[in-house]
Amino acid sequence: MRVSSLGRLIGTAVVGGLGVALMAVWYAEISGQPWWSPVTVAPFGLAVLLLAAAVWLFRSDLDGRIALRVPLTTVVGMLVFGSFGVFVAFDLLSTVTDVRSTLVVLHFVSVGGAVGVLVGLFAAKQATTIRTLRTREVSLRRSRDEYQDLFDGIGDTVLVHDTDGVIIAANDTAHDRLGYDAGQLVGRRIDVVENGSVDETDADDADSGDEADVDDRPTADRLVYETVHTTADGDTIPVEVSATFIRYDGAPAVLSVARDIAQRRASERELERKRDQLRALNRVLRHDIRNDMQIVLGLGRLLHDHVDDEGEEYLRTIIDTGEHVVELTRSSRDLARTVAGETELPLESVSLADTLQAEIDRRQEAFGHATISLEGDVPDVNVQANDLLASVFRNLLNNAIQHSDRDEPEVEVTADITRGDHTAIVRVADNGPGIVADRQETVFGKGEKGIESEGTGLGLYLVQSLIDHYGGEVWIEDNEPRGTVVVVELPIAEE
Repeated sequence: MRVSSLGRLIGTAVVGGLGVALMAVWYAEISGQPWWSPVTVAPFGLAVLLLAAAVWLFRSDLDGRIALRVPLTTVVGMLVFGSFGVFVAFDLLSTVTDVRSTLVVLHFVSVGGAVGVLVGLFAAKQATTIRTLRTREVSLRRSRDEYQDLFDGIGDTVLVHDTDGVIIAANDTAHDRLGYDAGQLVGRRIDVVENGSVDETDADDADSGDEADVDDRPTADRLVYETVHTTADGDTIPVEVSATFIRYDGAPAVLSVARDIAQRRASERELERKRDQLRALNRVLRHDIRNDMQIVLGLGRLLHDHVDDEGEEYLRTIIDTGEHVVELTRSSRDLARTVAGETELPLESVSLADTLQAEIDRRQEAFGHATISLEGDVPDVNVQANDLLASVFRNLLNNAIQHSDRDEPEVEVTADITRGDHTAIVRVADNGPGIVADRQETVFGKGEKGIESEGTGLGLYLVQSLIDHYGGEVWIEDNEPRGTVVVVELPIAEE
């Protein structure tokens, strides 16, 4: 049993016992007189009061030690007043006849007990209130300390300023990052730290970001923008600020959380530099190398009538290699458009049948030694893609032929739509050596190619990038009895 419950039980027993004992003595003393007489009723009233106090004490939530104060003050009151009653009854009134001394003492005891129990109950309740307030104070102090630790532990700069722009709170990170001693930021104006200047690019980005933020949030009490913070030494730090309207100390204020984006800016500049390099490489591939190889191929084809049978084989190798280089420039161009962001790639409605048939015809012409067959009819649907969908089919067909270990590769293409008419599925099956199971998920990685492959390692990576952009899927299955099936699933365009 808990101490608090035990204390209440002891207090209840003592107070109730005093009430019962007082009533027993009173009953014996009145000896047949009317109990409601003003001369005799006072002790009975105290006994009832003590019993009621005992019941209240038992049902209360007082702490045990505090509950013991009630019987203590009751006993003290009864003893003090009872002692005085004994002095009055047996000393001052000793010469008076017909005085019932015991009844006089009971009256004094009754008054003392009433005073004691009321004082005890009041004192216990006050002590409980004080203890509750102290507990709440400790809890509030702990919560405040936890809040302060959380406030100071945030890795971003946190400032709170009032509606006049005066900083009223700042975390440790703000002081450290801005070069101020602890407490020096409070009282300064926010525009001393945040001068609001953004470059033109940042302003555009911030505007567009704010619009998106306003649309997404349920209320218009939050603003996200990019600006710069000025340190105590005059240096500037690019930051992204999230400002929220709050109430601080009962007054409206603005909570400003600023994240240092210097590293992000540096990464963006480095990314843009690499994109510029890739665009330059793409121009070289598209113009210089491709044009030169077109000249080589043109001259090579003119040599057909000028070489003997022995030279014909070497000439075929030269032409095949040249065509492979031209194909590489096409894949690199498409990859640059997809990965480097050279141009926007909006999605549009593209005819699946026309695109697939056209690319099959071109690949059949380019690879005369291979057989490319289209089994069945292609569904007359439009898919969600763009003009680079042809590059997807071109690279899949090239991959099926170039990776083949047969002198005359065979490729079978089928197309269908899924149940519900939500997606279209194209399967490109070959009779080559196949792909082992542990490489089927990694073969779409950049630079992945077979050991004996004549490919560039970019084709399937480009396919994966484009299909992801279209919102589709691509995967590999085993063909029977040998070979590989590449499956492309494309979303059907909405009408």
